[in-house]
Amino acid sequence: MLCRTVTAAAAAGVAGTRPLDLDAGHGPAPALPPAGPRDLAYLLYTSGSTGTPKGVAVAQAGLASLAESLRHEPGIGPGDRMLAVATLSFDTSCAELWSTLGAGACCVVVDRDTAVDGYRLAERIAAHRVTVMNVPPTMLRTLLASGWTGAPDLRVWAGGEALDAALARELLPRVGQLWNVYGPTEATVLSAAYRVSEVDDADATVPIGHPMPGERLYVMDPLHRLAPPGVAGELWIGGAGPALRYHDRPELTAAAFVPDPVVPGGRCYRTGDLVRRRADGELVFRGRRDHQLKIRGYRVELGEIEAALREHPDVAHAVVTARGEGAQAHLVGYVAGPVTGERAAAHLRGRLPDYLVPHRWVVLDALPTMPSGKVDLAALPEPGGDGPHRPVRSVMEELVADVWAQVLAADRIGAGDSFFGLGGHSLAATRVAGRLRDTLGCAVPVRLLFDHPVLADFAERLERLVMDDIVAEPGHNHPGNDYDLV
Repeated sequence: MLCRTVTAAAAAGVAGTRPLDLDAGHGPAPALPPAGPRDLAYLLYTSGSTGTPKGVAVAQAGLASLAESLRHEPGIGPGDRMLAVATLSFDTSCAELWSTLGAGACCVVVDRDTAVDGYRLAERIAAHRVTVMNVPPTMLRTLLASGWTGAPDLRVWAGGEALDAALARELLPRVGQLWNVYGPTEATVLSAAYRVSEVDDADATVPIGHPMPGERLYVMDPLHRLAPPGVAGELWIGGAGPALRYHDRPELTAAAFVPDPVVPGGRCYRTGDLVRRRADGELVFRGRRDHQLKIRGYRVELGEIEAALREHPDVAHAVVTARGEGAQAHLVGYVAGPVTGERAAAHLRGRLPDYLVPHRWVVLDALPTMPSGKVDLAALPEPGGDGPHRPVRSVMEELVADVWAQVLAADRIGAGDSFFGLGGHSLAATRVAGRLRDTLGCAVPVRLLFDHPVLADFAERLERLVMDDIVAEPGHNHPGNDYDLV
């Protein structure tokens, strides 16, 4: 049930709503046939390299296996309170919602503005006594940047992107348990888990671990044979997790979902991820065999963005690259033609989710090519500023420029520069909000920077908030933005 209730009187005041009396007689509900294990549980779309997103059809059996396995490892049960930050279009929400409720636990749902604001998110974790959270490492870095000190009874599942050893080392003394979890959408959210007890200084990332209950993990060589321990190969996932198919994409289904190499009649999903098996049986992630990548927990296929860009009539040629590593990773769009970066970004926002829209743009007369005619990625220039330099004009603009320069290690920041155009990202935005909070003595919402990334606009909004005294005081709770599902 929703712990936050809405009365009929209140609902009647909202345009377009019609209160429904659940106690009134409406006749018997239509009889529905019982769902079988091979029936569809949900259809979720992921990024596609050809420009067309792929609908992943997940079976009831996969979802039921996920809910059951999470009760045992990493473990969740009655009395737990799971933090839910993922949108319903992101498969992590299945673990946050259905697995939590199925285990008899409570689900603490927070809105997107809270999820990207380390200060507000830390407040919610403490206020709702969260005991379990399944979040990407980028969000954990945002929490740490806000000054979050952790909680001794909190169990953290880090997933969605590689968990680097340095971050794991920083988290271990702050939480009760730290798990690295792994799984693609096509294998029903989570397929492997690894409890982090110590971090080897020789490792750059934490292992993804061993199979979740009900799953089978194979390391396959290029000839589709089982690779020996220590040898890198493609990860195939078998067991209960593999999805039914890609919706209306039989050719992709046939390529990605293949016969199990060990269990007769079984099926596997070919992940495209390269792994190796250690001597103790735990798996270590080694990268991708294609051009797919993860940025801040989201799966990104650059071809989908490029295909959408080429639909713009003024874009003659386009390529998208990723710059930076880990938390610093961000997308850069390169376009040729009579178009601006602002128009290219606006074009994409009408077609793709926000995380697939590059924040930085470079407009060229023509993209550099190799003798073969392919784009020479190594010859693409580094993105620069956003245009002609406009000096700051007020005390607030000067303050904001100084803070941006410190956080982004940038010089000569002007009033017309965009925070994200200068290389900013969610973690850097949290640091900016923290420094401005300390200087101005009031809470600065991280969302303000996302909504107004140009320095002059951001400074104007910030000054208005400060002068009107409508920014919430530090520590102020906003319970109206949260829901508990029990």
